[in-house]
Amino acid sequence: MRESLESCARNSANEFLWGGVSLLAGETGTALTFRYAARAMPHEADHWNDLAQQRLAAVVRATHDEPVDEPGMAGGTAGLALALADFAADDPRYTPALTALDTQLAAQMAELPPGHTTSGDGVAFDAYDAVSGLSGILGHLATTPTARLPEGAAVRAAAEQLTAELVALSGTRTAEGRPAWYVPPRHYPLDSYREEFPYGYVNLGLAHGIPAVLSALAIALRAGDRTPRLVETVRRIADYVVGVSFDDEWGRNWPTGVPLDASGAQRTTGLTRARAAWCYGAPGIAAALLNAAEALDDPELQDVAVDAYEAVLRRFEASDGFPSPTLCHGAAGLVVIGAEFARRTDSPRLRSSLAGLTDHLLDHCDPELPLVVRELESPGVQLDSPGILGGADGVALALWAVASPVEPRWARALLIA
Repeated sequence: MRESLESCARNSANEFLWGGVSLLAGETGTALTFRYAARAMPHEADHWNDLAQQRLAAVVRATHDEPVDEPGMAGGTAGLALALADFAADDPRYTPALTALDTQLAAQMAELPPGHTTSGDGVAFDAYDAVSGLSGILGHLATTPTARLPEGAAVRAAAEQLTAELVALSGTRTAEGRPAWYVPPRHYPLDSYREEFPYGYVNLGLAHGIPAVLSALAIALRAGDRTPRLVETVRRIADYVVGVSFDDEWGRNWPTGVPLDASGAQRTTGLTRARAAWCYGAPGIAAALLNAAEALDDPELQDVAVDAYEAVLRRFEASDGFPSPTLCHGAAGLVVIGAEFARRTDSPRLRSSLAGLTDHLLDHCDPELPLVVRELESPGVQLDSPGILGGADGVALALWAVASPVEPRWARALLIA
């Protein structure tokens, strides 16, 4: 195991590797995975619960030496709180610790200045994303049981502040007339983005783009949030996302982002399709639209979401499958999203597809590998990672989502559920 992690660190070009207290790429995620193993395999529950508690205790000890001082889902307080909420759902002894952690998260959010997501000229790449930004945090805050407790006033206030900020962001434009949620070139994570988007763009990935805002606000609305203009904001973003889709030979699809021209106008023609994954492309966007449809009680929007995911399946059947098994950009992400569609819609096509998607994911599993599965980070670079987002933990959680009756509450961390 140690050799596998060291090899992963040497060979990966991605700084977001497994380690520390991260939910999506660290010990917290492994603790949560063991907890789901106990639920999915009740005959071995004692063994897996012991391991889960050991990993969670190690996480708590680590935070004493190195406090978690940022609020995000991937490696911050929101991710740790979401995992602890899952533990507390089965065992009330964890509730006081969850209350303390949610209160810490509320305090971190209160320290952020109003409108910090935008400088008046676009947003940072990760300002409102699902992984480390405001949307991922709202996915937890809007649904944490702590907010319903008498002592949860600060948590409720933080959720309301966050909802209001995302509503305000989505309803404004820059002085030049660009949508406030656009990403300017100075905030690109890679210089290569400038080739496709020389003047800025609207990110359309569920991981980092406006679909994350849509999904988070829909989750908040579904949970009972009544922030002014929330309903119309969910509707407006959903209409925008649907409006920038296009048809390819298999059906509805989306690009990675919508480019802006020098004048700030959006170009919505001649765009290339994104990969088909949770992070970018039709699967993640369809999941966000499904959440919006439920929040708005809109059967027509649900039909759009179902149609988009059925198109994903047609692309999958016409391809050689997914080269990577992981949640972020591989087969596990499609399995989890497919399971949500099968559970929450009446599409027989989606229900019948789960067996084939699951078989494809199982084809990636090899007991001879250190962690049974390997992430294909890039052509020729395979990594042995335990993480939820890009490793074996996420594959295990995806398989339990279809192979056991256990509700995948953890999928809220990806704004899917």
